[in-house]
Amino acid sequence: MFFFLKKIYYSIFEKNYNYTKTLINLYFTNKKKTIVAFSDHGGGTKYIQNEQFFKLTKKYNVLFVRDTSRSWFNNLDPKLIKKNIKNKICYAIGNSMGAFNAIIFSNLHNIKKVIAFSPQFSIHPKISQDKDFINHAARIKKWKYPQLIFCKKTKYLLIFGDDKKEKYHASLMPKLKNIKIVYIKNSDHLVAQKLKSDNKLYKIINSFFC
Repeated sequence: MFFFLKKIYYSIFEKNYNYTKTLINLYFTNKKKTIVAFSDHGGGTKYIQNEQFFKLTKKYNVLFVRDTSRSWFNNLDPKLIKKNIKNKICYAIGNSMGAFNAIIFSNLHNIKKVIAFSPQFSIHPKISQDKDFINHAARIKKWKYPQLIFCKKTKYLLIFGDDKKEKYHASLMPKLKNIKIVYIKNSDHLVAQKLKSDNKLYKIINSFFC
């Protein structure tokens, strides 16, 4: 009932800020590898997220993708994203919602590897017990991707914190040989930020994408 009321509220009162729902920005420097970097849901819904993992532009071509309506890929345009990928060797990366989006995109394009920091298995209220993202879920009108799906041809590294909610989402991930799950001790959903502050984030990313 609570979720249903949320959906009614947002359908009546939410403003339309007229942002494109799939915002992309390509940094192409003629490298051999391209990384598709999906931003998380950070900031209020009337703001556009920042590009994330910008330091990767030093070693790779990077296509930054922002899901401005915070739709967990449900409002993104995969054709637009694919049209701007210039290399055959392609990886994907994301944090939180961006991690979810990176994993979904690996089913829609030839992605060799995905590194995902704290991905939600789902934010759909009928699937997930985690209510942290219920406001975002209530804004999604059509669920094309209610939960994560994985591609057999892609290699995945999923990195979680070790608190209760992180372990909950990790527990829902399929047990497959091409999916590796790592927990970072004394971390929560902000595990990517912790790794960055510990000067470990890009070491892990570059080691996985080498």
